[in-house]
Amino acid sequence: MNALYDLSRYIASFNFFEWLLMARAKGCKHVVFNARVIKTDKWPADQARRRFESILLPGPALAGMTHSMGEVGADIGSPSGKLAVEVWRMRQFHRLRSPLPAGKERYTVTLRKTHRAHGRDSDEEAWRTFADEIGARVIPDYDVEPIHLHERMALYAGAEMNFFVSNGPGVLCSFTEYPCMVFDTHLAAGSLRHDGVGGFGAQYPWMIKNQYAIWEAATLPNIRKHFYSWCEGNYEPNRITAT
Repeated sequence: MNALYDLSRYIASFNFFEWLLMARAKGCKHVVFNARVIKTDKWPADQARRRFESILLPGPALAGMTHSMGEVGADIGSPSGKLAVEVWRMRQFHRLRSPLPAGKERYTVTLRKTHRAHGRDSDEEAWRTFADEIGARVIPDYDVEPIHLHERMALYAGAEMNFFVSNGPGVLCSFTEYPCMVFDTHLAAGSLRHDGVGGFGAQYPWMIKNQYAIWEAATLPNIRKHFYSWCEGNYEPNRITAT
């Protein structure tokens, strides 16, 4: 069965991967993209198309699926966090994987710096200071320094820990078996409750060992606190946050 992702109806964002999980759970093996018209309610046309080409087009390979352009396919539903929660509850959560061999970096830090919702952007000075301290590979926002999605995933696959603020790449990493710490989760509290993830302090239900949603601001002291507690073993993000 083919699944249709119609960009005149659905935005070109990382929410696509929640939709992809559902398509995979329903037995789809191929994604059909209808990109004749692309929604521009969040991004201007040129940026929306760039996001489609850089995020969505290479996306099906993460689920072992193929893709093509067209207008015919099954309607999977509107992409949102609710789909990921539903897939997990269905016990059909097929984790995404890097199509490329794992990278060699021990740690990665993924920065957010976009044209929307600046209050959720990374504190670049704090993160770069931390990255220098632990020898992490810094991955700038795609708008600042483009990186192919498959190369990004390969870096996450090979790292002992990947660090994020609450953003698309962070949630994407949580859909894999690769480690992650997603800070600033409190900034997405409303949407997470709406999606059924849970209240303050909740972990995404599909998270496994070495994957953490951290409901605390990504300040340099907080980042260090969580990292060094994790290094010591027996790490519990809710207990650390409460101190």
